[in-house]
Amino acid sequence: MRHEKGIGPDLPRVAADRAAQLIAEITGARVGNGIVDNAPDQKPPRQVQASVERMRRLLGIDLDGEGVGELLRPLGFETAAEGDRFNVIVPSHRLDVEGPADIAEEVARAFGYERIAGRLPRAALPPYRPDPSEPRQVVRRILAGLGLDEVVTHALIGPDDLRRAELDPAATNLVRVSNPLSEEHSILRPSLAPSGLGALAENARRRRPDAWLFEVGKVYWYNPSAPTPRERVAETAGTGRYEGWELGIILAGSATPPTPGLAARAADVADLKGILDALHDALGAPRPAYRAEDPERRHPHRHPGRTGAVCDAGGRPYGSLGEVHPRIAEAWGLTGRPVDASLDLERLLALVPERQRSKPIPSLQPLDRDLAVVVDESTPVGEVLRIARMSAGPLLDELRLFDVYRGDQIGPGRVSYALAMRFAPQQGGDERSVEKALDKVRGALRHHLRAEIR
Repeated sequence: MRHEKGIGPDLPRVAADRAAQLIAEITGARVGNGIVDNAPDQKPPRQVQASVERMRRLLGIDLDGEGVGELLRPLGFETAAEGDRFNVIVPSHRLDVEGPADIAEEVARAFGYERIAGRLPRAALPPYRPDPSEPRQVVRRILAGLGLDEVVTHALIGPDDLRRAELDPAATNLVRVSNPLSEEHSILRPSLAPSGLGALAENARRRRPDAWLFEVGKVYWYNPSAPTPRERVAETAGTGRYEGWELGIILAGSATPPTPGLAARAADVADLKGILDALHDALGAPRPAYRAEDPERRHPHRHPGRTGAVCDAGGRPYGSLGEVHPRIAEAWGLTGRPVDASLDLERLLALVPERQRSKPIPSLQPLDRDLAVVVDESTPVGEVLRIARMSAGPLLDELRLFDVYRGDQIGPGRVSYALAMRFAPQQGGDERSVEKALDKVRGALRHHLRAEIR
């Protein structure tokens, strides 16, 4: 008990005085004045803050601050109540009393254990906490509703998977496992591309060449230097090691089998863009813009002339899409021309507004207008659509590309895009406002793209 509870700082002086008194009584010696002490400063008593409500929950007895004080004072404790809370000054020799639970134990001992009635605890439900994985579940439900099948692949891959995707297995940004069970599971994947290609290859081996797949999973990378903007918000898995959520979509073959009078059509980049646009619409996020991808940032498994970046309204890329290189498809045993896309899921979900706004069904008939725009061949059609959408104003309800023309009538190196624009007038007589919006679109296209309006 002495070793467990310790010796209070005042007890050595009391013991020395008692020993001197006994020596004087037995031997007739005279006790000298003063005392030699290597720690003469008086140690302040320990103070513990406790709560009456907390004590009621711990002990199951109904007490108030005054009642607690009456039970503790005979044990040498001093109390001062302030509403629900009270301050307890612990005796110097009670080194075992350190916190509110120890005070509650002393109260129970003074009250009498036999007087405390047994009862079952009442569990209080915690307050509502939104599920942090719910946004990812929403993305899964949307893509499944669009007809895609979800795959869940292993986060550990091997060097051969990286080589077949033309990724360097000796790259310094890879996170490696120090004691892998096998070489095929020795590296944490830096991209969802090897996983998606592997899933397509597995379907092809089982004679299912038509597979439209998606995966919501984590990717991992290593960067010992200063963190990038993405890494500042990414989850960290150790010094210089990061992990982040990505969305991978890969399409091969046709979504529907051939039927009489309708041949099957293999998926292409247009299908992929349609899926991404539909996903953004369902989430309530603004549709992305597509532009040519920087060759230095291009995924090596994609065709260099058939890949693009997925950008937000500010032109910042948060994903990419394109056609898988035929050499890569052959390495994985695939046929046809698969297409795939990868998006930074955190950046995508950040585009979703906190509040979804709805508008009433228009009471007036929409006004449809067509616009033919001639631009240089090097101008991306996504840039044409972006400028037209931004300059049209709030009356624009829908914008789509319905025709592309190249020929002698517009000259070499030029292309004509036909845009279908649907305006939703707010009140009768808004035809003039629609014409003003069209003039703004024409002016913006001429100014930014040097376009010719036909």
